[in-house]
Amino acid sequence: MRSLSITLTLALATGFAQAEDLNVLHLLKRDLGESIEVVSSREIRYCPDNTCEIVKAKRQAKLLPEFLYLSLFHESTYVELAKSYDGRKPFREAAIEEAEVRRKVAMFCPDSEKSPRCILDNMRSRMGIQSCLGRYDEGNFCVSCGKQTKCKKL
Repeated sequence: MRSLSITLTLALATGFAQAEDLNVLHLLKRDLGESIEVVSSREIRYCPDNTCEIVKAKRQAKLLPEFLYLSLFHESTYVELAKSYDGRKPFREAAIEEAEVRRKVAMFCPDSEKSPRCILDNMRSRMGIQSCLGRYDEGNFCVSCGKQTKCKKL
């Protein structure tokens, strides 16, 4: 009985440690390569072509990669995430750590179910995260956040 208790305790501790040690930015770059652009500690972009899905935080956000990972996995409408290119697995198949990433940020959801939608909505609210769209076009990079669009010459 005592050895079962010790084994169970070690298994639980290892599971929690793995979720805490998970480098989600590394996972994004592993699975999505150069299409992941880290602009700053407050902004990360997923740019599979001349368009981008951008996540911005109002303040430095240590868990911004976790937000982007779950957002791309559960909310994004990019068809590239479900297709295979260059013989590589699509992100939604390659992203086998999704449950661990979700567990890592589950504390954002007060519900007992801890659904991805609940986690992402609460991360947006509590971390001040805004999702925007970007587009490289004719020497400009334009970013649309809500009803506001700003363009910069490249």
